[in-house]
Amino acid sequence: MKLQFYNSVTSKKEEFKSLSDKEVLVYGCGPTVYNSPHIGNFRTFVFYDLLNRVLLQNGYVVKNVINITDIDDKIIDRVNNEGVGFKELTQKYERIFLDQSSTINILPSTFNPRASEHISEMIDFIKALMAKGVAYNIDGNIFFDTKEYSKYGKFVNIDDDNLSREDNELGKKHPNDFALWKAWKDSDGEITWESDWGNGRPAWHTECAVLGTQLLGDSIDIHCGGIDLKFPHHENESAQVEALLGNKFANYWLHSEHLIFDSEKMSKSLGNTLSISDLLTKYSAETLRLFLLSSHYRSKVSFSEKKLDDSSKMIDKINRFVNNVDLATIDINGVDYSRFHLDFLDALNDDLNTPEALGVFFDFINTVNKNINNDSMTDDLRIQSKIFINLFNSIFCVINTSSSDKMFIPKDIQNLASLREEMRSKFEWNEADKLRQMIDNLGWLIEDTKDGQKLIQKK
Repeated sequence: MKLQFYNSVTSKKEEFKSLSDKEVLVYGCGPTVYNSPHIGNFRTFVFYDLLNRVLLQNGYVVKNVINITDIDDKIIDRVNNEGVGFKELTQKYERIFLDQSSTINILPSTFNPRASEHISEMIDFIKALMAKGVAYNIDGNIFFDTKEYSKYGKFVNIDDDNLSREDNELGKKHPNDFALWKAWKDSDGEITWESDWGNGRPAWHTECAVLGTQLLGDSIDIHCGGIDLKFPHHENESAQVEALLGNKFANYWLHSEHLIFDSEKMSKSLGNTLSISDLLTKYSAETLRLFLLSSHYRSKVSFSEKKLDDSSKMIDKINRFVNNVDLATIDINGVDYSRFHLDFLDALNDDLNTPEALGVFFDFINTVNKNINNDSMTDDLRIQSKIFINLFNSIFCVINTSSSDKMFIPKDIQNLASLREEMRSKFEWNEADKLRQMIDNLGWLIEDTKDGQKLIQKK
């Protein structure tokens, strides 16, 4: 199947056609670094990673930006309320975001630009919009004039009576107009920059518009973000770029749905978040990643510990399968993909359908396990297994194929396993079952195979 995505602008799936045969340009709205990211935030960031990995699998070189929003009202509030330095605060949470992204196996971005380091470009961008006649000054606040841009309303039907408003208190001309630059006020303190129209700071929508065009160019292939950014953020971002440059900013707009907690989206403002750090004390990074990838990116997902436990069990099943395949001694050079492999890729190319792709992979695991249990495992099936393990992990990235990790088994676990084997040889099944449970409680699975016991660390 040819690669296709659901485009939020047209509300339908479209075949992907890149601007260049050699590389794909992707912009994803990044974190606002005033607090630690939560599992709901990472649903979006793992979606970005999935998109990039599928593009790579299709032979593209990916040039991508995930920006760092380090100028924002929430950041200023924390600086004022906690007496912490602006850079101290933002760079602390930027580092946490990047470290946790690495922990959860998100590929590094080509660029992670900080908004605060591109102020001069933002000022020039705003000046150009004013010269074009689509922006105006009210007491040092610069607004985009939506009445001067006839194409405003790409993502929603504009209804002047029903849409929520931004910055109404700043004296703008029309209800849908939005700020490009906010004039300095006392609460901003030292977080301010000079401009032709006075001190102040750029507004969020302009930050992303400028970072995208500065680092990727006037037109890009894909712009993505969470569904809550569709309007007004992406609407306003796109309007600025297209009003100024006269071309389509992004050919495809992709949006991921919310992670739901007790029927509400997970949000710091609602106080119902769960941090990655806290979850990692109970679950592996692989479990969290698989949980986030188990549902289609355009589907709402309800958070529950049961779903995380289910993901942990899936990781254990995958690892048992991997341990049954001798990866080191199997040569897969020159071997073609099987029907299973092609079905897996077709699912991913169909708008990143990870649930279907996972189903194909587990169907394959079940097929191989039946052959193992029937003592009918063939060399061809071993080869196909290694190919699929590598292919699956290039996208889902939840398997540690390091042989050194698999070889190390703590001495106390080995002793319990040996004792269990002794109990089994004496037909003392109750004692053997108790020892199996003890081993399980210590974080290890034990499998009985025709070659003896096999120990696998749980994830």
